[in-house]
Amino acid sequence: MQLKRLVGLVLAVLLVHGAPAQAAGEQSKVELWETVLKPQYFQDRPISSDQAIVELRLPVRAEDSGVVPISVNAKIPQTAERYVKTVYVIIDKNPRPLAGTFHLTPEAGRADLAMRLRVNEFTYVRVIAEMNNGELHMDSGYTRASGGCSEPPPFLKLQESRKRIGEMKFRASKETGAAADEVALGQLMISHPNITGMQLDQRTRAFIPAEYVTKVEIRYNGAHILTAETDISISEDPSFRFFFKPKKGGGSLEARMTDSKGREVTRTFPVDHS
Repeated sequence: MQLKRLVGLVLAVLLVHGAPAQAAGEQSKVELWETVLKPQYFQDRPISSDQAIVELRLPVRAEDSGVVPISVNAKIPQTAERYVKTVYVIIDKNPRPLAGTFHLTPEAGRADLAMRLRVNEFTYVRVIAEMNNGELHMDSGYTRASGGCSEPPPFLKLQESRKRIGEMKFRASKETGAAADEVALGQLMISHPNITGMQLDQRTRAFIPAEYVTKVEIRYNGAHILTAETDISISEDPSFRFFFKPKKGGGSLEARMTDSKGREVTRTFPVDHS
């Protein structure tokens, strides 16, 4: 009888406090994804969990939860016949899980992407690649980070950041190896505080109103390369790495940014490719 009581007590404690992994903040692989997020964003569409199309790379433990680097590495080239049409970046436990939707074209050459995210708590991060024929492929990884969406920016830094809103920098570099003459790597950096609406003003103790980049459109010599629809989970001063197909003699890259306050800024950058 005493043994039964002891077993019952242990079970009760586990039910109240959870298993050790859950108590440590671990997330079940299906806890949010299968029951909430997948039905919300993809309904009942089949999704292949593999690395056949894209592979996600992210740190297991982030050094800074407000600036968590991730990269999406494509396993196939972008061709007119077969290409990644859209890449979705989802952070399961963030307040707004869909961090970004990236629309790509064959003109990108490759569907590789890189960016920096805000991560609010220990969570799975997922990339879902939608092919031009409608197939969905997903890769995911777990990262340990917390507080990325609510960490307040220093007042003076925020003031300076607001003065630079819309400033952009772009750089391109040639690829090495077999694809050297086919694709070039571009990086676009945008000045913007990307306020989440969850950060406290250190002086007034009131929440700072949300203010963030919502869309980035990139064209090269007039051809559509990438459109990114983004949300509060993208880090301050968004930076995106992507590929495009350079032309002999170079040309120009046009980047247009839109934010949640209705600002629209367009910048044009020369691209030298000899």
